[in-house]
Amino acid sequence: MHKEKIILIIVLIVAAYLFCHWIIKKMRLKPQQANRTQDEINHMTGREFEEFVAAVLMGCGFTIEEMTKITGDYGADIVVSFNGIRIAIQCKRYQNPVGIKAVQEVISAMRHYDCEEAIVITNSVFTRQAEILAGDHENVSLWDGKKLLEMRDQAIKK
Repeated sequence: MHKEKIILIIVLIVAAYLFCHWIIKKMRLKPQQANRTQDEINHMTGREFEEFVAAVLMGCGFTIEEMTKITGDYGADIVVSFNGIRIAIQCKRYQNPVGIKAVQEVISAMRHYDCEEAIVITNSVFTRQAEILAGDHENVSLWDGKKLLEMRDQAIKK
């Protein structure tokens, strides 16, 4: 009996820890954080950019399902849902055009994370090869810096 109580207490502590961790993560991703200038976006770290993109997506009605690990993310930085559709998101904060590798990664991530669609989001632009490969897949979208700023503005207005 004593052993069962200890196990129950441990389970409750772990559950409380996981719940608190989830709440803290959600609190960091407020749509109000989407209000960033182009210059601020261009100087973010990779993880800051991912959190900014998550805030923009939340502000536009997407539900954040998962923020993946910083390394070994299988080609997606964020997994979201929108109108019942799971979407793998690959974030690329670059100064140069984003190439075909990012599109290949997010296509792979769709399968790994059981998503129906994928989006590569950047503050920059895409190479022609990236656009061609994404065009070959009707369920893959590319959001360049201009589209990202449009979505940011939409998120801020809400």
